[in-house]
Amino acid sequence: MNLKDCHNYNDFRKLAKKKLPSPIFHYIDGGSDDEVTLRRNTEAFNDCDLVPNVLANVGKPDLSTTVFGKKIDLPVFLSPTAMQRLYYHEGDKASARAAEKFGTFYSMSTMANNTIEEIADISNGPKLFQLYVHKDQSITDDLIDRCRVSGFNGMCLTVDTLVAGNRERDHRTGFTTPPKLTLQSLLSFAMRPEWVFNYFTHKKFELANIKNKTTYSKWFLL
Repeated sequence: MNLKDCHNYNDFRKLAKKKLPSPIFHYIDGGSDDEVTLRRNTEAFNDCDLVPNVLANVGKPDLSTTVFGKKIDLPVFLSPTAMQRLYYHEGDKASARAAEKFGTFYSMSTMANNTIEEIADISNGPKLFQLYVHKDQSITDDLIDRCRVSGFNGMCLTVDTLVAGNRERDHRTGFTTPPKLTLQSLLSFAMRPEWVFNYFTHKKFELANIKNKTTYSKWFLL
């Protein structure tokens, strides 16, 4: 399966499972505990019906809307996703470019692998920053100030992570802190040489925005 063969969400998911080592795939694909909330959130989209206006002029359909005072071309935008460097070597840069290309918001996670400034330099599109409130207030203040200087358009405040989720898939694959990869997990890396090659021949993995301020940069040791 190649990218050109992907026509819906399930196709993209199958391609990701084919391309990514097992621990990486299950980290982005999975949820906490029995994944009840994950399934409920997914099914919620099936409860939304699109009701078309028949016999209407659709010569120039307009899907644009306004978010945080910024007009975007699509009624959807990219959600913040941590550690995108693990999924693709260009990580957040690729997502930011794609969002700008399609005229919608890019959202940066606190746990991004590119800096706030790097993304501001390569994308003129609208941008949000997803903020964790740190125990050390100076870290939070620094992130807010850098987003303001770099022209980010808004902040997404994360308030639901007082404790880390019990991600059972990650326990099974050993994708924990620190990593405790199983033999099967290690074999899945060996069976995906393209991912391994890209990982070791591109920019080093780091939590770029907080690497000098916390011990988070030691989270992933491959």
